[in-house]
Order: sequence, then C-alpha cells, then structure tokens
Amino acid sequence: MVGAVLFALAGCDTQNEVQENEGFIETQVTQETPEVSKAEEVEAAEEVEAVKAAEEVKEVKKVESTKLTLRINCGAAEPYTDKAGNTWLADQGMEPDGKWGAVDGLTVDRGDLGITGTDAPKIYETERYSMEGYKFTVPNGKYTVRLHFAETYDGITVEGERVFSVTINEQTVLKDIDPFKDAGGYQKPAVKTIEDVTVTNGQLAIGFTLNIQNPEINGIEILSE
Repeated sequence: MVGAVLFALAGCDTQNEVQENEGFIETQVTQETPEVSKAEEVEAAEEVEAVKAAEEVKEVKKVESTKLTLRINCGAAEPYTDKAGNTWLADQGMEPDGKWGAVDGLTVDRGDLGITGTDAPKIYETERYSMEGYKFTVPNGKYTVRLHFAETYDGITVEGERVFSVTINEQTVLKDIDPFKDAGGYQKPAVKTIEDVTVTNGQLAIGFTLNIQNPEINGIEILSE
C-alpha cells in the first residue's frame, strides 16, 4: 500500500511527505511557492505608489472644485474671457431670488479705450456707477476680494475730482479712494486687493459711499482662499 502511494505521487511536481501513523498512511503535500524577483517587488511597490498618488490628486481636485472663483465685468452686457483665460461674467442687478447682483446704479460702455498694463483691458471699458453696492451669496469661509477701477469719464481730468469709500460686510476696507490718483492718471487700471475676508452667514456685501462725485467700479473678483 505504501509503495502504491509513493508511486502515485512520483510524477507530481510537488514535494511529498508520506508517513505512517497508527496503522494508516497520511500523505502531506506541500506546494512549492515560486520565488518573487527583486525587480517584481520594485514594480509592485511602484504600482502601489502610483495608485496612492492618483488618489491624492483626486482629493486635491475635489477640494479645489469646492472653492469659489467669481469674476464680474461690471457694467458689461456680455461675458468676457481675458488674456489669461479667466472668464468674467456679465453684470446684473440683484433680483429677490438671485445669488448675486448690483444694488442700484447705472452702467456705461465706453468702447475700445486702448487700456494697457493689464491682461483684462476690456474690464476697464465698462463700469457701473452711482450704485449702493453688490451682494453675493457664498459659502462660509475666507476670501480674497479684488476690486478693479479706472477713471474713464472725460469730465474728470485731475485727481481729487472723484473720491469715495468701500466697505465689505459693513467694515471699511478702502477709505477715500481716488481712481485717477491711485492709477496714476486717466484711463489707467488700479486694482485693490482685500485679503482675509471672513464670511460666516453666507453673505458677502460690498458697499460704496459717496464723497466727491459718484462711486464707480469696473470689475470684481471674489476668490476662495
């Protein structure tokens, strides 16, 4: 009987152990495990790292997709894409159920002015003026607000002829701004950046207070930090 078992196992590629245990034959079969080369181990590790990296990229993109980027071409009737590829929305008034818009004011398009020194020259060709402000419904968090100004009204020829102040959520952020003076002349862009704007109630309100002549604004950017 032992010989028969050994004969049957002789043709197998496995290592076999046959032992007699209390009157019967017990056969133990041990499967050989093929050796894994160093190169295969390195390749497997690289694949694991690649999968991890891909997952990390997905997470970063997920976070970035939740960040708000809003650009308004104040006074414009059509959206605009600047030289850097940024899209600026056309202006609009604030509606009762709207997410954002201007509160009062008038708009003007001055046509091709040949504005230089900016990637977004068309922003400064249109404006909203004599407005109370703008209101935006945004997620709570911190924002950078960039306000774009240019003096393009031909009735103003020197500094000091248009002066106004700006608030964000009722806090003064720009006091006695003078677009002509701040830009260094007529038809020149001036950009004011306000960082660490904290929103806790889902509302971001930009207000304008007249001092001399009507307030005006050419562009607004609201960017999640």
